Amino acid sequence: MKKLAISMMLVSVLAACASTPPPDYGALYQNYITKNKLESLKRISAFNYRGWRSLDNEHLIINASHNKPYLITLTSPCFDLRFSHAIAINSRGTSSLYTRSDSITVPNYPQQKCFIKTIHPLTKEQADEIVKLGKTSDKTDKKTS
Repeated sequence: MKKLAISMMLVSVLAACASTPPPDYGALYQNYITKNKLESLKRISAFNYRGWRSLDNEHLIINASHNKPYLITLTSPCFDLRFSHAIAINSRGTSSLYTRSDSITVPNYPQQKCFIKTIHPLTKEQADEIVKLGKTSDKTDKKTS
């Protein structure tokens, strides 16, 4: 009888965990973009990569020259981006980063090109606010070596 009660409790706990949907970070970031009327760029001129922060598998913040942050949205989820310690930026130009043609690659999945859908320039304060939106999971800064 005791084993049955424990089994039933365990099933209930597992069912509760399974029915809790993960947070929709994409909606949070899109709402922030809309609410703050963030400008959308087709490219970053004179782009000089300095580091990045992961947000989820479709969003990241890239820091460029003078530690200028940009919110990058990808066209589709980039597997393992959220947990990767490094990224590669695949750019068609030598000194600019473009939407649609340039992409991000995660070292564990080099065959997967994650194309850039949108680029939004941010202030440092806005970058910090966006990171705080998804603070329920462990977001860490990644720097170039």
